[in-house]
Amino acid sequence: MRKPAFHISVLNSIKGILQMLRSERNFRLEVLALLINIFLIVYLKLSPEHAAIIFLVCFAVLSVEMLNTAIEKICDFVHPGFSEHIGLIKDIAAGAVLLLAFVSVIIALLIYPQYIFV
Repeated sequence: MRKPAFHISVLNSIKGILQMLRSERNFRLEVLALLINIFLIVYLKLSPEHAAIIFLVCFAVLSVEMLNTAIEKICDFVHPGFSEHIGLIKDIAAGAVLLLAFVSVIIALLIYPQYIFV
């Protein structure tokens, strides 16, 4: 099978992101968090280094959320009914998102006070 042209791959990736926005509540909340962070980066005039860290963490959370959703969709396709094993796989994938969300809050607590409490 031949690989699609690069621009088709990019369009397919955008389609996946748009599908996440349409169908996944947590992804929309995480995009809202990204928008709030963009506002704070501009309003508080974060250093480029701190802004880069915030962007990195925000996009990491969004990426892991997409991987979590992909794992859940594969599990549902492979085994549509209830299964403790599938449930455990889904829980582990969701746990990865939760861990990254926790570390993102810790990073925010380390960076933002330097600009708020000057």
